[in-house]
Amino acid sequence: MEINTYPWWSDTQIELSRDVRAFVDERIGRSEELIWKRKYPLEFLKEAGERGWLGTIIPEEYGGKLSDYGYTGSCIVIEELARLGQISMQYVVTMCDARMILKFGSDKLKKELLPKMAAGEYLGSLTVTEPYVGNDAAAMETTGRIDGDEIVINGKKRYITSLGVSDFYMLLVKTSDDPELIKRHKHLSMVLIRAGTPGFTIERINELIGFDNIYNGYLDFNDVRVPKDQMIGEVGEGWKVLMGMANYERTLASANQLGWISEALRYALFHTKRRVQFKAPTIDLPTNQFKLADIIVRYKASRILTYHAAHLFDLGEDPAFDAAIAKYFNTEEGMKVFLEATQLMGGDGLTKFYPVESYVRNGKITQLAPTTSEIMKVVIYRFGLNALEPLLKAPRRKINEELGVPMTHGFYEGNASGNGEIREDTLLELLAENYRVNPGLYMAIEDLVEESGASLESISKTLEKLEDKGLAISYRGRKGDIKLARATFKGLQDAKPIDWYRYIPDWVDRDDLF
Repeated sequence: MEINTYPWWSDTQIELSRDVRAFVDERIGRSEELIWKRKYPLEFLKEAGERGWLGTIIPEEYGGKLSDYGYTGSCIVIEELARLGQISMQYVVTMCDARMILKFGSDKLKKELLPKMAAGEYLGSLTVTEPYVGNDAAAMETTGRIDGDEIVINGKKRYITSLGVSDFYMLLVKTSDDPELIKRHKHLSMVLIRAGTPGFTIERINELIGFDNIYNGYLDFNDVRVPKDQMIGEVGEGWKVLMGMANYERTLASANQLGWISEALRYALFHTKRRVQFKAPTIDLPTNQFKLADIIVRYKASRILTYHAAHLFDLGEDPAFDAAIAKYFNTEEGMKVFLEATQLMGGDGLTKFYPVESYVRNGKITQLAPTTSEIMKVVIYRFGLNALEPLLKAPRRKINEELGVPMTHGFYEGNASGNGEIREDTLLELLAENYRVNPGLYMAIEDLVEESGASLESISKTLEKLEDKGLAISYRGRKGDIKLARATFKGLQDAKPIDWYRYIPDWVDRDDLF
């Protein structure tokens, strides 16, 4: 097996990896020339399109190569294209547009656009962020007023990658002010706007920390009229369309980092093998070897996360959890790689005569877009707890009668539905037992249901009675329902005598105690 492939890759995917790498190797010099001249590197995507590499997720009926390459293939392409600079970001947005059209576009749009996209004749852009709205996409202010068979658009968008050179733009607009629709995220719509549409203009080109020869800027929409049949999905489905693409976008963004990480490793190794200080190459310093080892670990880990997520797409899944992990890990750990590679190269790492400093600058951008690392952690937390739920059952802990110490005694299932009643003294004893085995922790209401067999209603009412007597304390959720409970010190005294709680190991000399 080739070093840069995985056992689940098909022969065509392995061949694709080999071909794209050779393609990029031949053009690295040209890419550096374009960066120095600050000329948009559109030629690379046009050539990639001619080779069918923009059709990786597009079915054959629309001129693509889905069965040969798939979502894994799109990550293979972008991993290598990233070595030519930020042109890879145009690939990201174009492929994301292709996914939205595939999932939500009309048959007419699919037949018209997808063959040209697969061939690299049409390139797309994603137009979501606004001057006053970033990750809070549901708060869009750009409006799309339905006027017969047209949508009239007014507003502004910013931080839009590849504006100007793209042939069409996927635009998220607000089509309703209805509070109920807003509450259900049904107030947004996704519209395809073609370059050159009257009233659709470029307002500003940004000068960013990175994106040295990639256009990024502001767009203005002044009474732009777009045929209603250019809508992607139905009216009010914009949020659904955007979320249907988001996990793929994050997977592609994670693949984008791989090319930079491998190049950072390449240049760090190149430099340390040839830089002699104190009569020895700097690679002989153990501290530098440790830095290189860290880069290798991050490279290997980031690749497996990315291609695992891509493989799940090829299996028909939409892996929110895995895509978020890959995007978060690759951008955060990638930034560490770029900084370490710069450190390994010393002063040379700071010059623009080597590409590593550009990875530091562009790496900072990728921690913010598409979607910040902080948002990724929110997604990881929310989806992760559900995804890992079978592994995370709460331990059911009890006192081992022989040893007198708390031990795990099975697990709470978390789905008990008792139907009995519970007395105050019984409930107080359960809370006292919890103090004995988990001092400092409240007891979850669902754990009380499993332990007692009583109904949730009965336990809640009995806890309220214990609270009124100062024997228990409850923690309530936003809706006022009891979530957690514990005994007060008075409750512990009423439940059991002090000797029941006491534990003093045999090795303790009793004469030392008062």
